[in-house]
Amino acid sequence: MIRRSAFYIAAALALTVPAAAQQNVIQPRAAPALEAKSDIRVTISMNFFALAPVADVEAASKAQEQARRALYEAAGQECGLLQSVIASECRLESININVNRTFGNQQPEGFNANGNFTFHIKLK
Repeated sequence: MIRRSAFYIAAALALTVPAAAQQNVIQPRAAPALEAKSDIRVTISMNFFALAPVADVEAASKAQEQARRALYEAAGQECGLLQSVIASECRLESININVNRTFGNQQPEGFNANGNFTFHIKLK
């Protein structure tokens, strides 16, 4: 009888020890600073078509340059617009510009210009 009781006690201890060793402690994340909540990223995409002859190398190069210039100027003016509406501070983070020529039987000759701009702003 004592032997059987000792066995049950030993079995009960053996079953509870591994369970105690498997406890996980989860700590909550620290709350972000209040200023970080007002920091956001704004991404803007612009697309347009520039009509230009693609066979004339000089005219095509000039049209591509004008398309890129238009997109860079738009990116440069965007911080002013953001600050007049929603931002207290604005910084341009990245620019991605693609200019692709289009030509063919059904399409006019020219260039598709696409620009993606990312800004880091602080809200007012």
